[in-house]
Amino acid sequence: MLNLTHYQQLFEIENTTKRCERVLEEIEPRMQRVVNRFLDSQEEISRNREDYSVKSYAVTLRTTYHDSQNPKYAESKKNTNIGKRYSIQVQKKIGPEEINIMTIEMNGVDSSLRVSVESRFYPVWTAVARQHMDGLIAELPGDLELSLKASSFKKESVAQGEFVDKIRELSKTMKRPPLYFGKNLPLEGSMEEEQLVELMTEVYNKTTPMRTYLEEEKQESIKANHILGLFKEREEEQRITLMGHEYTLKYGKTKNFRTGLERQMFYLYDQDQLLVKGAILYFEFSEKDTPTQRFAIRFDGKTTIFAKVRELMEEEVKPWWILKPYTKKEIGSRNAHDYAFQLLSENGIETEGKHYLVGQYNNTTKAFEEDIDLVKERLIKAGLIFAHAYEKITLPEKAAEEEEETDPEEDSEETEIDEVLKSNFDFNGIIEHVNSSTLTFSHSVIRDFHLNLTALEDKHFVILSGISGTGKTQLAKLYANAVYGLDFEEENPYLSIIPVRPDWMDASALFGYYSSFEKRYVMTEFLRMVLKAQKERDKPHFILLDEMNLARVEYYLSDYLSAVESQKEVPLHNVDSLQDIPQKLSIPPNIYVIGTINVDETTHAISDKVLDRAYVMTLSDVDFDPFWESTEEHIKNGLKPEFDIIKEIHGILLPYELHFGYRTMNEMLKKLAKNKELDEEYRMDQQEAVDVVVAEKVLPKIRGDERIDPLLSSLINIAEGRISPEGKTARDLKRMKKELDRYGTTQFWR
Repeated sequence: MLNLTHYQQLFEIENTTKRCERVLEEIEPRMQRVVNRFLDSQEEISRNREDYSVKSYAVTLRTTYHDSQNPKYAESKKNTNIGKRYSIQVQKKIGPEEINIMTIEMNGVDSSLRVSVESRFYPVWTAVARQHMDGLIAELPGDLELSLKASSFKKESVAQGEFVDKIRELSKTMKRPPLYFGKNLPLEGSMEEEQLVELMTEVYNKTTPMRTYLEEEKQESIKANHILGLFKEREEEQRITLMGHEYTLKYGKTKNFRTGLERQMFYLYDQDQLLVKGAILYFEFSEKDTPTQRFAIRFDGKTTIFAKVRELMEEEVKPWWILKPYTKKEIGSRNAHDYAFQLLSENGIETEGKHYLVGQYNNTTKAFEEDIDLVKERLIKAGLIFAHAYEKITLPEKAAEEEEETDPEEDSEETEIDEVLKSNFDFNGIIEHVNSSTLTFSHSVIRDFHLNLTALEDKHFVILSGISGTGKTQLAKLYANAVYGLDFEEENPYLSIIPVRPDWMDASALFGYYSSFEKRYVMTEFLRMVLKAQKERDKPHFILLDEMNLARVEYYLSDYLSAVESQKEVPLHNVDSLQDIPQKLSIPPNIYVIGTINVDETTHAISDKVLDRAYVMTLSDVDFDPFWESTEEHIKNGLKPEFDIIKEIHGILLPYELHFGYRTMNEMLKKLAKNKELDEEYRMDQQEAVDVVVAEKVLPKIRGDERIDPLLSSLINIAEGRISPEGKTARDLKRMKKELDRYGTTQFWR
């Protein structure tokens, strides 16, 4: 007998340790037995038992229980919600992956017992996008509950007639909750084990259409991911000819970029000169388009190829004709698309109408009829050609072509890449985007930045302080792009980065001024963004004032701060005939101002008036271990000993606040890597190369009084023992040490 009322009481035990212990002792073994009885009762499952596995919440419960016994973690585990629910699942293996075919969940927070088939959001979204979901819902009995995960302990029930609309609504946001199809009972009273087995069987049978679809969808997904995998495996350097010129095409490693997306960088070289850097994107699902596999090529945040992969599975041998992208921008009097297709044909890529052919996929052999290197080369060539035709990049052409006038054409069948951006301050989505940066930001920094920007409804002002090169500007850009679901490289029309100039003396630096001599209003980028924000009040507009204390902040920012604080308007001019610029300007609440500051002899102190109206964050913590792991392989190849020496120097500088940031480390590694590419007769050895970069990038910032005496001694020991006793680094440090002993102060510069 299953005493459900007693189980509810176990979930209500206040102490986490006791709660986890009792759930493990009393609920876990009973549910394991029930699930195994269910599996044994299903003939199909019994025949293929090796294809099924059972997973339960017990792993988390045991980990929490043991951590709570460890003094190191006990305090953090004392009062948690772990153990207030229990779940156990049956998974079916589909190739190398699994799908859920049955879940039992007991939820002590909302006192429910749920028996259901659980699905990720994306397979269901796929069915909706293909207009299959209405038919699947029609096949489900009316007494089945359809629900989605609203929070950790809450499910939101959705009526069957509203389910498809709900999925469409969620697809437009960054929320992708798990979905459930089953029965929901109160966690009270008692129930025989056999009754629960019968309930599982009932749900299992009634959800057959959905389970069958999820299995077929998983099989399709595996096949499509296999096709993407063919491209990921190819990383060999290639020689290609494009528009009459020969280039070297190099690939980086394929890496996880964010959930559902892997990215592979590629680089086009003319001899040793890098011409173009691009990225191949392998989408398991596309947040902005459809939830199925896509292949994309992107340059500087602009997509030139965005192709469906599953269409290659439609025939035994399927030609991969890709639909050209669509843009309204034209080049002079010549249509960019016509020009691009002319170049495609001239460069050996077959075209037909609005499509171009890159290869043929054989579903029997599970491979392309052509060599995969050739297919990948055609795709990148096509991407480069479109980027060139749209003037996103410029490549040399063999000979100038005569321009022919064509009428601009818009076609609804073309794939429109540009779309209306939608903002979302959902932190889960934001942190996922920000974490894709090659720079290293801890979760606490990201969380603090997010809270500082969004805590107040009508005032958003954050100052980022710290040593140069710690990623202050990059963090601001990453966050602003993440709010719009954009990658770091993509252009964000709702972000403006404004370098502050030392001659900014008043509010006209931000808000502009009326020129009596020119009879016009002199517009500034700051004013343009504020006016834009007034027109698009549903969109957050981010303004980054870079190195904002190069000028006196209270001089040029005072009108803005006063307007935000008092909700009064900023006076701009009193010229009645001027129509485009208002005489007075209010600051809308969708303006987010971020300032970056460095503190040195070239900058000004920030007054209390400004500090009182801002959140001030310091980004001086530098963690080089994750940075090293994320550095591209071709840069860090063979440089681990050099990296360790530089990292050790950084550790010595850190207590004296003379340390350096990610930018400096990255630039030193790039020079060291470039040195290794030289012929042996010209290449510096390891000691000389490290000596040079440390002397050039680290020593110039060292200065101070007698307090840095231990620092210089430690650095001299490293220079003599790890680098070179006769090298430039050792000589400069010894000279600085002598000056310190003699004068009580020293600096790198003589």
